[in-house]
Amino acid sequence: MSWPLRRCRPTGRPARSLRRQQRELFLLYLGSLAALLLIVAAVVRGVSRQTELAELRSQLNLIGEDIASLPLPHAGQGQPLQNSQRNFTTSHKQVEWFVEGRQEPLARLGEARELGALPPRLPGQRIIWQEGPDWLALVRPVEVRGSRAVWLRISAGLEPVEEHLRQLDLALALAVLLALLLSGLCSWGLTRRAVQPLERSLERLRQFSLDASHELRGPLAALAANAEMGLLDCDSRPTAAPGAAQTSDDRQRRRFDAIASATEQMQQLVDDLLLLARQDTQRLESPGPLDLSLVVTQQLDLHRDGLALGEHPLTVAIEPGVTVLGQGPLLQRLVRNLLDNAQRYTPRGGAIGVALEAQSGKAVLAVSDAGVGLSAEELPRVFDRFWRASAERGRGGTGLGLAIAARICTAHGGTIQVSSRPGQGSCFRVELPLLG
Repeated sequence: MSWPLRRCRPTGRPARSLRRQQRELFLLYLGSLAALLLIVAAVVRGVSRQTELAELRSQLNLIGEDIASLPLPHAGQGQPLQNSQRNFTTSHKQVEWFVEGRQEPLARLGEARELGALPPRLPGQRIIWQEGPDWLALVRPVEVRGSRAVWLRISAGLEPVEEHLRQLDLALALAVLLALLLSGLCSWGLTRRAVQPLERSLERLRQFSLDASHELRGPLAALAANAEMGLLDCDSRPTAAPGAAQTSDDRQRRRFDAIASATEQMQQLVDDLLLLARQDTQRLESPGPLDLSLVVTQQLDLHRDGLALGEHPLTVAIEPGVTVLGQGPLLQRLVRNLLDNAQRYTPRGGAIGVALEAQSGKAVLAVSDAGVGLSAEELPRVFDRFWRASAERGRGGTGLGLAIAARICTAHGGTIQVSSRPGQGSCFRVELPLLG
């Protein structure tokens, strides 16, 4: 792993597109609504279950009152009891008589269900509730003559309760899905309607940028040609001797130099605006396989002389054969902008690092510098159009280079992020999908 990639811990990201923000807002609203509906459904289910159990407890109490008045059956009379009270079996209920000192029931009536021994009883306790995974039981004493205590256990299976809850779950699930579907359709329509004026405004702004860029190219070209002709005329005339007072030709030459420099900056600005306006659609026209390793190497070769003039030590770690799907001129512009930014904001003698490798299905390009860095407040604005750090941080530029780089990354289905700290330089990390 090369040092620029280890050092890069991205924190700043480009601003999200309008469509992406709309999708995120829609999903946030739908997720919040789904969570609220699920909470309501859980509360309704819990209340319904408690109501069902309370009704079942009431039934067991009534059955216990009726059965307690019957004579105590003798051992072995279970089958006659079953034949005479078939409704207990069909209703998933069971009655058991227990005599003190015996673990097994003396007689049993209703649905056969093994519930085990009676629970321990506290002194003075008359009513005991038992509950299992699929049953509920009431244990109460029976008033009989004699010295031995008799206990009656009336139990009921929870199958009817669970069946009612399953039906309720199905109804609640359908209701939640229907509510989410209707709310999703309505919210998507509302968000689309709210975003449409913004989209129209952005489209008009993009069209204005295209038109203005095209219209400005002609006058700027004429201005540059006239400035160049003026400089040629001045160069054809004799110059003043060293130390002599400046002549009108010298002053004229300085004016033409200033005009030529300003014209060049304006032409660069127009080209950047035109590229941004074209990339606002975030779509590529006829992309093809491209060796990103070769693109980065070529751009480094073009920048080596400028880096040498600035005495910038260069550390390069490029993995060969890193191939992506894209447009060559755009990716060249991406790498060039990152290198120009690193060179511009790195003081003389500061090191610059470039690393490229395939990593987890992505082509990862990292360009790091040893400049003065950016504060946490400045990081979110790095990819904004026309935003520039303070004048002492760099030289030249239009404030559009990183915005263009972010647009190119988005158009290629990738991302760009930056990590930086004041006094420790910056690292820009680009991730593009690998081809194949």
